[in-house]
Amino acid sequence: MGNRILKTFTNNIGYKILAVAFAFILWLVVYNLNDPVKTKTFTTTVSVTGKEAVVDMGKWPTIKESDKTVTFSVSAKRSYLSELDDSDFYADVDLSNIVVDKDDPNSATVKVDIGCTKYKHSITFNRGEHQIPVSIEEYMQKQFAVKVSIEGSVSGNRALGDNPEANPKVVKVGGPKSLVSEIASANVTVKVDENTIVADNQITDRGELILLDENGDEVDMSKLDIDSQYKSVAISVDVLSTKEVPIKCSTTGSPAGGKSVLGVNLSEESVLIKGAAESLNSITSIDVGPIDITSATEDIKTSVDLSGYLPDNVSLVNSGKSKLSIDIQIETNATATLTLNSSNISYDGVSDGHKLSFATDKTSVVVSGTQSNIDKLSGMTLRGRIDVTGLDDGTHTVTVTPNLDNTEYTWGEIKVQVIISSENEDSSDTGDSNTGNTGNTGNTGSSGNTGSNGTAGDTGTTGTGSSGSNTGSNSSESKAKTTNNDGI
Repeated sequence: MGNRILKTFTNNIGYKILAVAFAFILWLVVYNLNDPVKTKTFTTTVSVTGKEAVVDMGKWPTIKESDKTVTFSVSAKRSYLSELDDSDFYADVDLSNIVVDKDDPNSATVKVDIGCTKYKHSITFNRGEHQIPVSIEEYMQKQFAVKVSIEGSVSGNRALGDNPEANPKVVKVGGPKSLVSEIASANVTVKVDENTIVADNQITDRGELILLDENGDEVDMSKLDIDSQYKSVAISVDVLSTKEVPIKCSTTGSPAGGKSVLGVNLSEESVLIKGAAESLNSITSIDVGPIDITSATEDIKTSVDLSGYLPDNVSLVNSGKSKLSIDIQIETNATATLTLNSSNISYDGVSDGHKLSFATDKTSVVVSGTQSNIDKLSGMTLRGRIDVTGLDDGTHTVTVTPNLDNTEYTWGEIKVQVIISSENEDSSDTGDSNTGNTGNTGNTGSSGNTGSNGTAGDTGTTGTGSSGSNTGSNSSESKAKTTNNDGI
């Protein structure tokens, strides 16, 4: 039985093998006709690794965004290709394998390895070797202190502290020298409002790190080497009590020339300060100064920084108001010309039996003082006083003391001429005795007892006969009378 079966298989074995081969070939032909090999183009993004190897060389590699995609074609059965798309392919670049251009040390190329995650044994990549260009630049690394900015405010009689803290306080940034050298600051901004949670008089939050150049423009961080822990920064800021206090300004010294201070004007009369409640309780005002006004002749304008007058743990709520402008007004000097009428001059020292008269009716007096004091003289009647104690009969020049306060005003010496005579003399005798012609006669005659002729004689004796003539010119009759009587 077994031999019969074996004979059946081996009988005409050549034909049988040929038939099987023919059937296989026929199957292949039919299969290929129904599922032919096709070619299709795909595009994928390049994944870059190995940057650290270039950085270790003190260089920074940069691949343009436009070069980070690669396009290629593959061949496979239509049934396979129909199930493939771009996401099934990958492209890798290992920068540790860059090849630097011999003629340009700032240029290099790197090979791209392309693969497929599906049917990798059933497809064929139709390509030569793919390469992309890489630019090489000097590497730089710098550290920046994180600056925290708080936008907004908290509700109630509270204010944010001036020294918010960041964690980490310093960030390390690396990258191409041309870009890192442009970085001016590392910043994080956090917004607060009335709904912000305050716990134990403190606010905690997180903010995104932003790098700025000197112009305040944002630097593209995607082109830099920054540890992920630095990209989100934790911040904390104290919440303080506030208090409004008045500002006072004191002065020292005195202005020149007896002037005084008219007033002290401040750009702010009060200011809002912040700090711990126990620190604010002891502050009742901010006292600036003293401002030295010694020998000042005109207004003094100056400014001070209010923050310099506050304790270390207290500051201004609005730092923009730290500069206080001070205007100290000093009185200006002025003069006034007053008229002193002889009728307003009182006198002392006239002996019994004598009288006093004034040679002129009025005298002008120039008075100096501060403008405010000079203004007080408006409408005032100037009065004065003289002392003629010990003066003999005749014409005398005396000094008048006006009714002015010498601590507030200054004036030149005021002089007036007065005439002292006997009460029993009439005006005609007085005129006769002053005739210049009788002056000499009176000098030679011993009878100077004829009234005031002796006085006129004295005037004549001094060679002022013409003066006597002027005095005696009150009447022509007097002259004749004197000629007949004097010197007898």
